[in-house]
Amino acid sequence: MKSFSQVEVRGISKIELAGIQSDSINLSANKEFEKRIKLKSIEKSENEVEIRFYELLSLSNTRNLKVLVLKNDIWKATEFSEINNPRLKISKFALDAPNGFELVIQKLFQNKLTKLPSQEALKPRMKKYGQTDPKRGRAEKVLIVNDGKSYTIEFKIGDKFRIYNFSNPETYANFYNDVQELKDYVAIKNIFTEELKRK
Repeated sequence: MKSFSQVEVRGISKIELAGIQSDSINLSANKEFEKRIKLKSIEKSENEVEIRFYELLSLSNTRNLKVLVLKNDIWKATEFSEINNPRLKISKFALDAPNGFELVIQKLFQNKLTKLPSQEALKPRMKKYGQTDPKRGRAEKVLIVNDGKSYTIEFKIGDKFRIYNFSNPETYANFYNDVQELKDYVAIKNIFTEELKRK
Protein backbone atom coordinates (compact mmCIF):
# COMPACT_ATOMS: atom_id res chain seq x y z
CA MET A 1 0.00 0.00 0.00
CA LYS A 2 1.43 3.37 -0.89
CA SER A 3 1.87 5.90 1.88
CA PHE A 4 0.73 9.49 1.68
CA SER A 5 1.82 12.54 3.65
CA GLN A 6 -0.93 14.72 2.22
CA VAL A 7 -3.89 14.44 -0.10
CA GLU A 8 -4.94 17.22 -2.44
CA VAL A 9 -8.62 17.98 -2.23
CA ARG A 10 -10.20 20.52 -4.50
CA GLY A 11 -11.84 23.22 -2.40
CA ILE A 12 -9.67 22.81 0.69
CA SER A 13 -6.23 22.61 -0.89
CA LYS A 14 -4.30 19.88 0.90
CA ILE A 15 -5.12 17.66 3.83
CA GLU A 16 -2.09 17.01 5.99
CA LEU A 17 -2.33 13.39 7.04
CA ALA A 18 0.19 13.71 9.87
CA GLY A 19 -2.48 15.27 12.11
CA ILE A 20 -5.09 12.57 11.46
CA GLN A 21 -5.31 9.81 14.03
CA SER A 22 -5.78 6.45 12.30
CA ASP A 23 -7.42 3.30 13.62
CA SER A 24 -5.44 0.07 13.40
CA ILE A 25 -8.45 -2.26 13.11
CA ASN A 26 -11.99 -1.83 11.84
CA LEU A 27 -14.50 -2.14 14.70
CA SER A 28 -17.47 -0.92 12.65
CA ALA A 29 -20.94 -2.12 13.63
CA ASN A 30 -21.97 -1.69 9.98
CA LYS A 31 -20.17 -4.66 8.41
CA GLU A 32 -23.34 -6.70 7.74
CA PHE A 33 -25.02 -3.71 6.12
CA GLU A 34 -21.94 -3.16 3.94
CA LYS A 35 -22.10 -6.79 2.81
CA ARG A 36 -25.77 -6.39 1.83
CA ILE A 37 -24.99 -3.37 -0.36
CA LYS A 38 -21.68 -4.83 -1.62
CA LEU A 39 -19.55 -2.03 -0.18
CA LYS A 40 -15.95 -2.71 0.85
CA SER A 41 -15.08 -1.95 4.44
CA ILE A 42 -13.68 1.55 4.84
CA GLU A 43 -10.03 0.56 5.27
CA LYS A 44 -10.20 -1.30 1.92
CA SER A 45 -11.62 1.65 -0.02
CA GLU A 46 -9.62 2.45 -3.16
CA ASN A 47 -10.82 6.07 -3.29
CA GLU A 48 -8.51 9.00 -2.53
CA VAL A 49 -11.03 10.24 0.03
CA GLU A 50 -14.14 8.44 1.25
CA ILE A 51 -16.44 9.66 4.01
CA ARG A 52 -19.41 7.60 5.23
CA PHE A 53 -22.21 8.90 7.41
CA TYR A 54 -24.41 6.19 8.94
CA GLU A 55 -27.67 6.93 10.69
CA LEU A 56 -29.22 4.11 12.74
CA LEU A 57 -32.85 4.44 13.75
CA SER A 58 -33.16 2.57 17.04
CA LEU A 59 -36.89 1.81 16.95
CA SER A 60 -36.92 0.27 13.46
CA ASN A 61 -33.29 -0.93 13.56
CA THR A 62 -32.74 0.42 10.04
CA ARG A 63 -29.80 2.29 8.58
CA ASN A 64 -29.35 5.16 6.19
CA LEU A 65 -25.89 5.64 4.70
CA LYS A 66 -24.52 8.62 2.80
CA VAL A 67 -21.16 8.13 1.09
CA LEU A 68 -18.96 10.96 -0.21
CA VAL A 69 -16.18 9.83 -2.54
CA LEU A 70 -13.29 11.64 -4.22
CA LYS A 71 -11.82 9.69 -7.12
CA ASN A 72 -9.78 11.14 -9.99
CA ASP A 73 -10.49 14.66 -8.67
CA ILE A 74 -14.27 14.16 -9.00
CA TRP A 75 -16.68 14.14 -6.05
CA LYS A 76 -19.66 11.78 -6.03
CA ALA A 77 -22.22 11.06 -3.34
CA THR A 78 -24.60 8.15 -2.88
CA GLU A 79 -27.30 7.31 -0.35
CA PHE A 80 -28.40 3.83 0.72
CA SER A 81 -31.74 3.92 2.52
CA GLU A 82 -33.01 0.86 4.39
CA ILE A 83 -36.67 0.28 5.27
CA ASN A 84 -38.11 -2.59 7.25
CA ASN A 85 -41.81 -2.42 6.43
CA PRO A 86 -43.34 -4.75 5.34
CA ARG A 87 -39.99 -6.42 4.52
CA LEU A 88 -36.36 -5.38 4.51
CA LYS A 89 -35.44 -3.32 1.46
CA ILE A 90 -32.48 -1.07 0.61
CA SER A 91 -32.81 1.66 -2.02
CA LYS A 92 -29.90 3.48 -3.65
CA PHE A 93 -29.95 7.17 -4.66
CA ALA A 94 -27.43 9.48 -6.32
CA LEU A 95 -26.91 12.65 -4.29
CA ASP A 96 -26.10 16.18 -5.34
CA ALA A 97 -24.63 19.06 -3.35
CA PRO A 98 -26.54 22.16 -4.55
CA ASN A 99 -23.89 24.46 -3.01
CA GLY A 100 -21.01 22.33 -4.32
CA PHE A 101 -19.18 19.33 -2.91
CA GLU A 102 -16.16 21.49 -2.11
CA LEU A 103 -18.27 23.57 0.31
CA VAL A 104 -19.60 20.39 1.96
CA ILE A 105 -16.05 19.15 2.49
CA GLN A 106 -14.87 22.54 3.79
CA LYS A 107 -17.70 22.59 6.34
CA LEU A 108 -16.97 19.03 7.47
CA PHE A 109 -13.31 19.85 8.08
CA GLN A 110 -14.19 23.14 9.82
CA ASN A 111 -16.25 21.06 12.25
CA LYS A 112 -13.32 18.73 13.00
CA LEU A 113 -14.56 15.67 11.08
CA THR A 114 -11.15 13.97 11.30
CA LYS A 115 -10.36 14.95 14.88
CA LEU A 116 -13.48 14.03 16.86
CA PRO A 117 -13.54 11.10 19.29
CA SER A 118 -16.41 8.70 19.83
CA GLN A 119 -19.02 10.08 22.22
CA GLU A 120 -18.07 7.44 24.80
CA ALA A 121 -14.70 9.18 25.24
CA LEU A 122 -16.50 12.42 26.17
CA LYS A 123 -18.43 10.93 29.11
CA PRO A 124 -15.97 12.15 31.79
CA ARG A 125 -16.62 15.71 30.55
CA MET A 126 -20.38 15.28 30.16
CA LYS A 127 -21.19 16.45 33.68
CA LYS A 128 -23.80 18.89 34.91
CA TYR A 129 -24.56 19.77 38.51
CA GLY A 130 -27.63 21.12 40.23
CA GLN A 131 -27.77 23.23 43.34
CA THR A 132 -25.55 22.25 46.23
CA ASP A 133 -27.38 20.79 49.20
CA PRO A 134 -25.66 21.67 52.52
CA LYS A 135 -26.17 18.11 53.83
CA ARG A 136 -25.70 16.03 50.69
CA GLY A 137 -23.28 18.18 48.72
CA ARG A 138 -23.34 18.67 45.00
CA ALA A 139 -25.88 16.67 42.98
CA GLU A 140 -25.06 15.61 39.45
CA LYS A 141 -27.78 15.90 36.80
CA VAL A 142 -27.71 12.97 34.41
CA LEU A 143 -29.30 12.77 30.97
CA ILE A 144 -30.17 9.33 29.63
CA VAL A 145 -31.65 8.89 26.16
CA ASN A 146 -32.75 5.31 25.45
CA ASP A 147 -34.10 5.63 21.96
CA GLY A 148 -33.59 7.88 19.01
CA LYS A 149 -30.83 7.99 16.46
CA SER A 150 -27.20 7.05 16.57
CA TYR A 151 -24.56 7.92 14.00
CA THR A 152 -21.28 6.52 12.79
CA ILE A 153 -18.65 8.40 10.83
CA GLU A 154 -16.22 6.30 8.84
CA PHE A 155 -13.57 7.95 6.70
CA LYS A 156 -10.48 7.06 4.75
CA ILE A 157 -8.11 9.76 3.54
CA GLY A 158 -4.96 8.57 1.83
CA ASP A 159 -3.86 5.54 3.82
CA LYS A 160 -5.52 6.58 7.11
CA PHE A 161 -8.98 5.50 8.27
CA ARG A 162 -11.09 6.18 11.35
CA ILE A 163 -14.45 5.19 12.74
CA TYR A 164 -16.32 6.95 15.54
CA ASN A 165 -19.87 7.01 16.93
CA PHE A 166 -22.26 9.44 18.56
CA SER A 167 -25.97 9.49 19.39
CA ASN A 168 -28.79 11.99 19.82
CA PRO A 169 -26.37 14.89 19.36
CA GLU A 170 -28.89 17.75 19.65
CA THR A 171 -30.26 16.46 22.95
CA TYR A 172 -26.81 15.97 24.49
CA ALA A 173 -25.38 19.23 23.06
CA ASN A 174 -28.27 21.21 24.57
CA PHE A 175 -27.92 19.55 27.97
CA TYR A 176 -24.10 19.51 28.15
CA ASN A 177 -23.68 22.83 26.37
CA ASP A 178 -20.06 23.30 27.47
CA VAL A 179 -18.81 20.24 25.52
CA GLN A 180 -17.79 21.58 22.10
CA GLU A 181 -17.45 18.15 20.48
CA LEU A 182 -21.19 17.54 20.96
CA LYS A 183 -21.87 20.75 19.02
CA ASP A 184 -19.48 19.56 16.31
CA TYR A 185 -21.46 16.30 16.05
CA VAL A 186 -24.64 18.33 15.52
CA ALA A 187 -22.97 20.43 12.82
CA ILE A 188 -21.65 17.35 10.99
CA LYS A 189 -25.05 15.65 11.13
CA ASN A 190 -26.69 18.80 9.77
CA ILE A 191 -24.18 19.07 6.92
CA PHE A 192 -24.98 15.53 5.79
CA THR A 193 -28.74 15.96 6.15
CA GLU A 194 -29.06 19.50 4.74
CA GLU A 195 -26.27 19.88 2.17
CA LEU A 196 -26.71 16.60 0.26
CA LYS A 197 -29.94 16.15 -1.69
CA ARG A 198 -31.30 13.31 -3.80
CA LYS A 199 -31.04 14.02 -7.54
